[in-house]
Amino acid sequence: MSLPAMSGGPRPWPGLGLLLLGLLILTAMVASSVANPEESNDDLNCVCVKTTSSVHLKRITSLEVIKAGRHCAVPQLIATLKNGRKICLDPQTPLHKKIMKKLLES
Repeated sequence: MSLPAMSGGPRPWPGLGLLLLGLLILTAMVASSVANPEESNDDLNCVCVKTTSSVHLKRITSLEVIKAGRHCAVPQLIATLKNGRKICLDPQTPLHKKIMKKLLES
């Protein structure tokens, strides 16, 4: 018996084609996710998860309004209290709506 003749040199590793295809797909996926960081949803979410409507205005030292946008569908009103703690105020409360309107107009 004779061994079959090998034509063209040594035979490549059988899974090499699949490995190269997988690497090509992985590279394309990484490139597409890095190319447009603005469209990434990693850091795009509401700051205020929990809100309160019961805070005395004398306890507030400063207010910050974050407009509704791609990051969050509702406007956010963040109050800094005299003790340094930050809380989110309910934007649907009538008084808070007036405050936000005044701050957004200025």
